[in-house]
Amino acid sequence: MDKGSVMDPDQGVPFHVTTIFTSRLILMMALVFLFISLLNHQNQMTLLILLILGLICITKLWSRFAFSKMTFTSILDKHKIFPGERITLDITAENAKLLPVWLQVKVRINPSHFVSDTPLCENSYLLWFQRTRFSWTLQSLKRGCYPIGNPHITIADLLGFFPKQTSHSDRVEVIVYPEIISIRPVSLPQHIFFGVPGAQSPVQDPVYILGTREYQSFTPVKFIHWKASARYAKLQEKVCEPSVQEKILIVVDVGLFFTHQATSDFEQMLSAAASMAVNFENRGNAVGFMTNAVISGGASGFVPLGRNRQTLSRILETIARMQMKQDSRVSDIFHQHISVLWGISCIFCSHSIDSSLVKMKQFYARKRIPVKYFVSTMGEPESNPTIVSDMIQPIDTICL
Repeated sequence: MDKGSVMDPDQGVPFHVTTIFTSRLILMMALVFLFISLLNHQNQMTLLILLILGLICITKLWSRFAFSKMTFTSILDKHKIFPGERITLDITAENAKLLPVWLQVKVRINPSHFVSDTPLCENSYLLWFQRTRFSWTLQSLKRGCYPIGNPHITIADLLGFFPKQTSHSDRVEVIVYPEIISIRPVSLPQHIFFGVPGAQSPVQDPVYILGTREYQSFTPVKFIHWKASARYAKLQEKVCEPSVQEKILIVVDVGLFFTHQATSDFEQMLSAAASMAVNFENRGNAVGFMTNAVISGGASGFVPLGRNRQTLSRILETIARMQMKQDSRVSDIFHQHISVLWGISCIFCSHSIDSSLVKMKQFYARKRIPVKYFVSTMGEPESNPTIVSDMIQPIDTICL
């Protein structure tokens, strides 16, 4: 280990600390000895002390300009991953001046979110107009949305007498999707919204809009797409999918998870909900998602019904950003998006059976939405005899 360095107990790598030459007591003693040597005409001692004082002044001025014209850039090779996958974080440092510097870069991450096989702290020397890159490989451990980067920077003169520290604001966001697990096929209640469904049905389903076309005089006014008409300055009508298309809305109610502080059950339910969304999308169904949880980043907890990979990606990202905190009531979100919730089947996920589930069943019944319920724990059936049925089952029953 270099002189003037100590071992960082968290990272296992050396970093420079301030030496005794920066102590005010040492400076005062040097001035006293300088005065004594001048009185006694000790030329060699005077020269030595002047050299020490000059070195201290030069290195202090050196460190003052060390951060000048220094740039740092954080780059990730992937921004959206699944638990267990690895990402590479590169931090590039550039010294765009004639003054060389000593540099230390330390990445601070939560060890419960990511782990690294190498120490997250590295040292380097940067000469004039030189660039260097620090690289770390991180493995994700759990679902969530995490800022990575924001490195802790220490810069000093080449002797490390006067280090200066700062936290760089350049950070990037990583979305860790929920774990996708194997599940058993989920049977949904049949919902015949328009009578006899099928590709040859004369009735089109207004829930699933394929596109728009110029308005035909025989088309009912309710099928006019007003936003598209305003954009094209000509009446446009909606082109809809026939009623054979099955549409599934997955709803996660976070309220009881927060009440019981059931973190592990919450993560299991989110993993199952994400797996069901992937399974339905692979079957060609239109899938949507809704939650009353707080979404990190201020995003919406509602993903409209869609039958494409973009919709699935939005669902997985919404689940990744979910926090175990309730933002609003599920029924309020339904009322807010009621125009796109007709003619669907619903999967409702909650922690357990209680009176709130009775209210949700009544709400779905009024909307004529067939629902299947999944809970983390069934509780005591005797305490909830009115809502225990074959449409309510533990989430463990579909997890393989």
